[in-house]
Amino acid sequence: MKPSKRLKVSRTVVMSTSSLSGNGRSRAQLKIHRPSDLRRIKEQRATEEVRVLNVQRVDENDYELSVDMPTVLSHAGGEVMVDSEEGLGDDDWEECGDIYQELLDGCRRIYRVDGCKRCDRTERAHYHWTPQFDGMVNAFMAWCLNEERGHCIPEPDGVPSISVTVVDVFGTSKRLVPLTGDQYQSASMVRAGVFPSSPLRHHHGFTTRTLHLFHDLFCRCPRLSIQPFIKTLCDVQGFPFRPYLMHQFSSAYDAYLEVKARVRKLVAQALGRDSPDWRIMHTCPCCQYELEEDSALDIRMMVAMDGNDSLKRVERRREAADDSSAEVADSGVIERLDPRQAGGDYFLSRAAVDEWAEENWKTVTPWIPGNSFREWVWRTGRCEEKWHNALDKNTGKSWAKFDENGIFLLICRHGLVLSLADMVKSGERAKYSLATMHHFLEAERRRRVSNGEEGPPRGKLCFAYDVGCTNSKTVHRSPLAPLAKYMGYLPAVGTMHGYAHERACQLNFLLLYQTGAGLEDGETCEQYFSKSNALAPAIRHASVFHRRQMITEYAYHTDNFETYGNLSKFLRNHYKQALDILGTAESLKTRMRNAGIDDARIIFKWLEEEAAYLQNLSKEPLAETLQMEYYGKLVTLKECQAILKEARHAWLSYRPGERDQTAALERTQRHAQENERKILADVHALESKLDIRVRWTEGFKEWDEAGALVIGAKYRRALDKLEGLLVSRIFELSRLNISGTGYKMRKHLASALKKRSKSIQNAIAEYNAIATKMKPPRRQVDWEEVVEYTFLSEFDILRDTREDIRKRPWAVPANRVIMTQFFKVIGAEDELARVHQEIQRLITSIQHENNELISREEDLRLTNPTLALQIRKHRQERGRFHAIHQKRLLSITKLPGFDWSTNSKYFFPGTPVERISDNKGYPIEVSKADGGVEEDDGSDDDDDDDDEEDLISRVDAFLSVAEDVLEG
Repeated sequence: MKPSKRLKVSRTVVMSTSSLSGNGRSRAQLKIHRPSDLRRIKEQRATEEVRVLNVQRVDENDYELSVDMPTVLSHAGGEVMVDSEEGLGDDDWEECGDIYQELLDGCRRIYRVDGCKRCDRTERAHYHWTPQFDGMVNAFMAWCLNEERGHCIPEPDGVPSISVTVVDVFGTSKRLVPLTGDQYQSASMVRAGVFPSSPLRHHHGFTTRTLHLFHDLFCRCPRLSIQPFIKTLCDVQGFPFRPYLMHQFSSAYDAYLEVKARVRKLVAQALGRDSPDWRIMHTCPCCQYELEEDSALDIRMMVAMDGNDSLKRVERRREAADDSSAEVADSGVIERLDPRQAGGDYFLSRAAVDEWAEENWKTVTPWIPGNSFREWVWRTGRCEEKWHNALDKNTGKSWAKFDENGIFLLICRHGLVLSLADMVKSGERAKYSLATMHHFLEAERRRRVSNGEEGPPRGKLCFAYDVGCTNSKTVHRSPLAPLAKYMGYLPAVGTMHGYAHERACQLNFLLLYQTGAGLEDGETCEQYFSKSNALAPAIRHASVFHRRQMITEYAYHTDNFETYGNLSKFLRNHYKQALDILGTAESLKTRMRNAGIDDARIIFKWLEEEAAYLQNLSKEPLAETLQMEYYGKLVTLKECQAILKEARHAWLSYRPGERDQTAALERTQRHAQENERKILADVHALESKLDIRVRWTEGFKEWDEAGALVIGAKYRRALDKLEGLLVSRIFELSRLNISGTGYKMRKHLASALKKRSKSIQNAIAEYNAIATKMKPPRRQVDWEEVVEYTFLSEFDILRDTREDIRKRPWAVPANRVIMTQFFKVIGAEDELARVHQEIQRLITSIQHENNELISREEDLRLTNPTLALQIRKHRQERGRFHAIHQKRLLSITKLPGFDWSTNSKYFFPGTPVERISDNKGYPIEVSKADGGVEEDDGSDDDDDDDDEEDLISRVDAFLSVAEDVLEG
């Protein structure tokens, strides 16, 4: 029996469709499947073939090829001839088409299955990227070298190539990228100036210059995110916005930043700067580049630290099933798995921060109360009550929807970032300041040990913090106390926040009164946050990795391309400010003589007297407290007896039809008698405690004194209330003017200010009413004076009512103005000494760093030209500002009041204590003035002018060395 034509045709169709299985995908592409997926695909294909072929065995020799049958190509590319004895009819062809379509449908279902889940997509992509980065780094450095030499990308003639859709700034095109023998195609693409957007399928990419452009734009304008940049590219190139380009660009940009970070690490290794502590110990040349010529300063370095809650990140959580506030069963976090770590050596790890949480302290330093003024402030100070970030109940938790609630910053006085830490699910807790301080102090201690320096360092290390008073108390009782004491920890409060602290706290911690602080305000963090807050919109909904990545890139770019370039501007401005203040010294001397101050030590004595006075009036003595209570009971007793007397002598008139009031009057009389008995019992008890034998009445001396004490207590409470309202108003006004404050927040603050203004007016009226009852009466205030108030720091000295202090020398307003001006002049002298030291350090670091980088570049030029080029680029990053530094430092010598004959030595390089390189290049020559600078011997002005011009020309010649080297 012959087989049916249907079976013959079915075999032909199966043979023809065997080449279409997998929808035309190659065997190499199927390797990326999971084993379970491949097994399922094979079983599906085998089932489809067996269903047709196993119906009846077919012998192809029984049939001849019919001219009506189509010729089908086999998988190998040859023709498969189908035997047929006769042509097929229309019904047969229709039936054949149905079978063919059925098999094709089965084949179409066999496609590549993406085994990645959304939750682990980022993790898998990272594992695919990681082995390719080493090759991409080498290819990137090779591309940079070709760009530097002006070599073009070789044409793909005679070598394999891949077709890639490349997106550039002003156009998108198809390019053939030659495969130049790299292990991975991604490295070949980077060598051609294109970064792929995927680790496996290299069909799309972005040019290196496009990624570099976005990086620089973002660092200069952090509000610019990927979406508006991609939309801009679409607008420039004339096609509608394509959302998938954002994901492709993000992947390529991550790879670009990872390659850049690895290149920086290679440069650091080549320069011997790859130790964990190197960056934090060499961030600022003015603060940390110690010279043998340095003079001993009271404060060797000044830093500031503070927390900022603007850089929050919303934690991605699964929403509850209903709209209630009930938590989901599990943790609810739906963050994608991301093993990547960002932050580099800028960020402290979360584990390192958590070690300094108070519950994890292994040892606690016992606090033995002393009699010093600072310890008294720690015990009785009210700053913890007045400052939000000084209370654990305010900082212990944060809003549930945020994971990172902000950053904690440590920064030098010039604005260079030393370290960062994430504030995780909490406010500004003490553990962040302790971890930050430990990280810096321990790194400095290790550096001193490696340099062979013994003993504690010279001078103090000042940490300015808006709650430095409370933080110093925490440090004193924490495990950090021994290290802090050894390294010379000096707590301080910045001038902007300091004037909102109580007066006793100011005398301890305000920078104005710290010896050696100069003119530093300690508010560098606030200046930095005013710019970094622009990052907030871009990172609010970013991942953990991308948030840190953006903050780190911004910090690195700001440090190296903005703050470093402004170092000489900072020095010139502070030098000019110090000279201007010193110019007022003569007028200050005149005012001091008119005030009868013939010795500067008197002013320091005034501070001691004020501190002792504040310490004595902190609380009312126990006897005075009991006397005020006794006075209050007597006043109440007098009022109660008056009510009882009135009730006993009340005259009742009766009228027909009216209700009888006898019961009500008797009830009032009974209540008054009960109250009288209770108050008399309290009076008897107080008389026993105070040993009062004759009860006070109006007209007694003790009665009048106790009444004055009560009025004084009300006066102090009125001052406290007014002060609190004014402090809140000042900070709300400052917040209202911050750039980036949203519309709703501005409306909320404006409404709060309006309500607070009414509260302040009521508080002023209450204060003035009590001030008139004081003996002698206190000065009254009005609204116009209060809204411009700068007298908050003086509130505490007005609280005493036991003695009249208004005529004490240190309490006279005119003398207090003299005191403030005096400390500014002292600070200006300290500032000049510090700026002179920093000028010489900057000049020396410029010369030594250039010599080291040039030497190392020459060593690698022949053996590793690609790395040598990266070292040269690093040198040019810093060297681009040397001409600006030269101009600004020279302008200092021309400032009015500059004494060039005495201060010229600071404008020549010194000898560093720590050598940056050990015989890695040619020896560093230190230029010095030949024979020094002669003192003024009374010669004519022409000789002085000639000497000054000679000095300036020599300084100019030295400072231009680096620029000449760069140009050469």
